[in-house]
Amino acid sequence: MTATQRILAATGRAGLALGGTAAAVALGAVVLLAPVPQLAPDTAGIAVTPDRSAQSVVCTGGVLGLTRGDDPQLTVAHQPQRRSVGTGLIESAVPASDALEGAPVVVTLPVDAPDTSVAAAESTRAETDELRGLAAAECARAERTAWLVGGSTQVGRTTWIVLTNPGEVDATVDLTVWGERGLIDAPGTSGIIVGAGTQRALPLAGIAVDEASPVIAVASSGGAIAAHLQQSIVRGLDPSGVALVTPVQRPSTRHIIPALPVVGSQLALERATGDDAGDALTTLRMLAPGDIDSDVTVTLRPADGGTGQVITTTVGAGAVLDLPLTDLPDGDWAVTVDASEPLVVAGRTTVGGASGLDIGWFVPSGALQAGQEVLTSIAPTPGGVSARLHLYAPEGDVTATVDGREVLVPLGQSVVLETASNVGVRLAADGVLHASASYRGDGLIAGTRILPPPLAAQPVLVFP
Repeated sequence: MTATQRILAATGRAGLALGGTAAAVALGAVVLLAPVPQLAPDTAGIAVTPDRSAQSVVCTGGVLGLTRGDDPQLTVAHQPQRRSVGTGLIESAVPASDALEGAPVVVTLPVDAPDTSVAAAESTRAETDELRGLAAAECARAERTAWLVGGSTQVGRTTWIVLTNPGEVDATVDLTVWGERGLIDAPGTSGIIVGAGTQRALPLAGIAVDEASPVIAVASSGGAIAAHLQQSIVRGLDPSGVALVTPVQRPSTRHIIPALPVVGSQLALERATGDDAGDALTTLRMLAPGDIDSDVTVTLRPADGGTGQVITTTVGAGAVLDLPLTDLPDGDWAVTVDASEPLVVAGRTTVGGASGLDIGWFVPSGALQAGQEVLTSIAPTPGGVSARLHLYAPEGDVTATVDGREVLVPLGQSVVLETASNVGVRLAADGVLHASASYRGDGLIAGTRILPPPLAAQPVLVFP
């Protein structure tokens, strides 16, 4: 074959190849231009809001004490009074408790109940040779984590860590404890089993000995836990206070305590003399659990709209700080804590009266957002004890609606309303609002938070 023939043959093969490619491209074009069957539905999705689930809140139960005798046993020394609010509620006792006579209550709003919200609160008046004071707490949802800011294990101070599992699955709980010198390494703080339908009560003194300023983080796997602290004080031979400490949800760079009541503070200091005077001061307890120090600004605003106070300090990383508010006169104070690093905080107050001393711990409350309505419970109180509702607006003027009555809460001010005890209250606002309740009598103090409503079920798109 000559060179010319070889070139012509190669050209022919190339032409065949190009011709085949062109045919394939043409065929592809025909396929692309042909009608394609419609695979997606041509109907629009339908937004469906799932039915709400049952809602439950767990109450703390009565005030704990010890039986007399050679073998003292943990018992409920005083049973609480409770106010449950909502239509169609079911109350059930937690079947088992470490304490004799202990049967904390779970209040449940079933799915088919005519109401949409549930709230409950309890109070207990203690008056024995070992316990004296007023304790109150809102009933709250069980959670996987909790931060308990309060208590003491110094001489004359008793603190119980109380863990309630209202569910049907056992919970395994780990405790992390900090003090004024930092993280406390103690045995027995991990792998604590809280069986389904049981309440455990653990003495904090078994974990943190002679600790003036504990903070406890609670983490649960398996079942969810409702956690709280109970603290009582005996000064010399005199019982001088009992309080319940409910949890802070998580560390944050901003916390708001709507009311820190200061009542009979000078009398309290005069009666709590000597070594016992330290925890008679009105105090903020703070912990920054991370690895970085937190610069903190505390803003204190009186309920009467008078001159407030601003305090700046630094909370060292991983060490609890008790900040005494030594110049705070008697009154109702709203507290805002702004921090450069996330922290947890609670306020302690000691009140004095003719009948004795009492302590109260006041924990930050979550924000009620514009347009939300919350149902809350004002706890029953014994004779001689009054109740107050505290409203605080940190971001702007807010019109709050309290059982249909409109109340203006100016920016940066708190409003205090006298209220009946043992009642339910519906509260709504057109802006960000924080709220709580306080209870006080002669030498008696306690408080409960008003919790934001649970997150509503979100609509989902469903295609037929």
